[in-house]
Amino acid sequence: MAIMKGSIILNGNIRFEVDYIFKFRERLLSSNHVDPEIQKNKKVLLITAAWRKEEYNEQHVKKALSDIGIPSIMKDGYDVNIQNLAIYHEFNRFRESEPELYRLYHEKQENIKAVKNFYRKKNLSLVDILKSQMKQVKEEFPGTAFSQVMDYCVEGEICGLVHKDVRQHRYHYYCRDIQNTLKQIRDMDSEMEAVSREIDEYFFNKSRVEDNPTYQSQKKLFEERILSSNSIFIFGGHVGVLMNRLNFYKLRDTFRQALKNGTNFYTVSAGSDILCDKIILYGWVDLEHPDSRRDFEYFDKGFAFISKVTLFVHCQERIKTQDPDTLSYLAHRFRSSICVGLDQLSFLCLETHRDPDGSIYDRYVSVGRDESVYVFDKSGRLIEKRLGEELEVPGTKIFEDARKVQA
Repeated sequence: MAIMKGSIILNGNIRFEVDYIFKFRERLLSSNHVDPEIQKNKKVLLITAAWRKEEYNEQHVKKALSDIGIPSIMKDGYDVNIQNLAIYHEFNRFRESEPELYRLYHEKQENIKAVKNFYRKKNLSLVDILKSQMKQVKEEFPGTAFSQVMDYCVEGEICGLVHKDVRQHRYHYYCRDIQNTLKQIRDMDSEMEAVSREIDEYFFNKSRVEDNPTYQSQKKLFEERILSSNSIFIFGGHVGVLMNRLNFYKLRDTFRQALKNGTNFYTVSAGSDILCDKIILYGWVDLEHPDSRRDFEYFDKGFAFISKVTLFVHCQERIKTQDPDTLSYLAHRFRSSICVGLDQLSFLCLETHRDPDGSIYDRYVSVGRDESVYVFDKSGRLIEKRLGEELEVPGTKIFEDARKVQA
């Protein structure tokens, strides 16, 4: 991600949105944007679609921005310097003006929802099986950690089984089956993602919605607002609504261009999730009627600006951070990246850094003064990264330097 010029600050679930603004006042009042006019006005874009009907209740945020020195600039009765993307209400306008296209879209969404529920029933059953299997292992082999089961080399131990007793044989087959169960869970995650993407593509190909004038004018408006912003806030709330609206207008590449131009992003909870490769939810997506089986599940693919880190927001209230087995399970299930927990006062900054020798690389830095960023690895360790400390993410300088030292 060496082309990234702007930065991304990710938060887990800050209690008051205005606190975010005051904490990063200096950053908001600076600019690294390529456009001099944007540098001058420090324009801010608010994305509050996850608030749904409350999308426009952002007055407290606008006041806080004004208090730190980013003024509203009124033109034809509208604020053009502190704008709301307004994608939730604009989508509702599209629904009213294009009922047939909306019907096709709604059918598509219901289809994806049904498919996801179909897959997740099996996955939840597999998770229950995994827990039951691990419980039996602990009963028969007291003190065994989940990380030990996952680290057990099944293939390497096969040749030596002839020299082991029946108890060791049993442990061998237990470990093999638990590893296979977790592989099935990961495979189901990938299959659900692929099928959802196919259904989405069918809709765009069949509906030809991208040729629709209303759609085109709205997308152009969103692109203009995004690309003319020095800072973009993506607030939390209903992650499904937020991701669906942004995906409908295919704004991923526009966000990427804004980042390349020097726009800084500030995200909270669901807003942080959508920038990741994988969106992980606790209790699924229905906030009004959460699943009683409350577990971590793979929900959908995000914009993938952050692919080397898997985020767990609301960390302290949802994760048993003192339980090594829980941390190890999550790190193994989502093993393609580093698992990171963010809470109310945790802030993780992703930025590009230039060395004196001219080399450019990504940095993942904890930037919260009052709370750490939490990293959990496959061994079940909880590692706290305090203010100014970097995460050893593959591809970063600190990671490569550490590998050189170990070598």
